[in-house]
Formats: sequence, C-alpha cells, structure tokens
Amino acid sequence: MRVREALPRDAEALAGLLEAVLGKALEPEARMQLARNLLYFLSEKGNALLVLEDEGRILGAASVWVRQGVFEDLPVARVDRLLLAPGQGEEAALMLLEQAAALARSVGAGDFELLLEDVALPPDLPERLGMRALGAYRARIR
Repeated sequence: MRVREALPRDAEALAGLLEAVLGKALEPEARMQLARNLLYFLSEKGNALLVLEDEGRILGAASVWVRQGVFEDLPVARVDRLLLAPGQGEEAALMLLEQAAALARSVGAGDFELLLEDVALPPDLPERLGMRALGAYRARIR
C-alpha cells in the first residue's frame, strides 16, 4: 500500500470508494458532481487529496487544506475528511494521516487540525505523528 496525491483521473475510483463507505450506489449526477468537485478542489492552491492505493485500488482518502489564518503567523493544515473502504482499519488511517502531517510540515504549517467524524483513531495519535494535542471543538449546523 502507498499514499499519493489524487489526480483528476481518480474520480471514478473515488466514487467507488464513496459508494463502499455509504453502502449504496451513487446516482450518475452525483458521480459527475464528484468529478467536478475533485477538479475544483485540486485546482485550488493549498488543497491536496491524498489517496491510499493498493495494487491500483483506492482504499482510502483524506482531504487536506492548507491556509494562512488571520491570527496565526504560520500556515494551518487541516484534514477534514477521511474515508476508508470497509475492512480498512487503524493502519490505513495512520498511513493517510502520516502523509498529511508530512505535507503540513513541508509547507511550514504551525498547526495541524484533524476535524474527523465517525473515525476510530488511537488516543495517542498526536504523539505518533510527532505532535502534541491541543483540543478542539466542532459543532454541526442543523
């Protein structure tokens, strides 16, 4: 298994990953929208979509945003989505997050934010990534 940056040609495989995670087929319109979203996301400066690939199959993905904040001296990197195919566990998640952390370091980010839902991660994850936890609060708008 290896982690790499997604390419526009990965849209179909990413749709398959999303279908596996959701447990249902995507409508054709949703597949086309995903392809458009991928093109837009990849074209924006500071964005990266990392994919976990094994023998040509995409088994996971993590979206990484790097931005300059108003109150921070250094860029902030954020992972706000992590998708794993059924059967992929902590090792797969850790591979994606290690690569996301490396990307954050490569652009000089001072903070690395993980805003993930419904993903079981080890409590010592920050230490395993060579970081220290600061805590976070996130609420969903109804």
